[in-house]
Amino acid sequence: MSAPILSIRSPQAIARAVDLLKEGQLIIIPTDTIYGIAVLPDNPEAIVHLYEVRERVSEPASPFLLADIPYMEIVARANRTAWRLARRFWPGPLTLILPPRPDYLPAVRRAMPVALRVPNFPALLPLLEGIGGILFVSGAICCGDPPAVTAQEAAALFAEQVALILDGGDAPFGVPSTILDCTLDPPKIQRHGAVPEDKIWEFLALHPESKR
Repeated sequence: MSAPILSIRSPQAIARAVDLLKEGQLIIIPTDTIYGIAVLPDNPEAIVHLYEVRERVSEPASPFLLADIPYMEIVARANRTAWRLARRFWPGPLTLILPPRPDYLPAVRRAMPVALRVPNFPALLPLLEGIGGILFVSGAICCGDPPAVTAQEAAALFAEQVALILDGGDAPFGVPSTILDCTLDPPKIQRHGAVPEDKIWEFLALHPESKR
């Protein structure tokens, strides 16, 4: 049975999404970059199911969306550079890779880094706040196809595998976030995306040779 598509701006749809997430279901959500598949981070079985749907073993780093910057210290051990970048680029399309907090959830392997971002998508905030500020989210991408940037594209890929699709219109950026590995000194770009690399280096005042 295909998942219903409901507007993310509907309070009833948000309430339904919160209930489904608490039941361990997968839902699709819009962000400022692309659409993503979301589960609650304290449900290991749901995370395994997410990866089965995505046809992946796992991500290189456990991916989280946060409601606001302070949630970063719940999930990760952030250094000074990460805090500076978060205050400059969040909310927005920059993902920071950091070491996980050893006392966080068992679903996050201690040896695996975490990938964190605060999306610049106000319509998503009621959902994030409704589930405690943190979601485990992997991009709505499958089988070599381009990432889904509309609810209809996400439905074409995953409507049979998820319980609900929240429609937020076209994703404003339409490309994945830039990923910056802050476990390294200096940080290193792991994926080029919506935030231009030069803006990051300019902000950090890094010289060309220090980026290598």
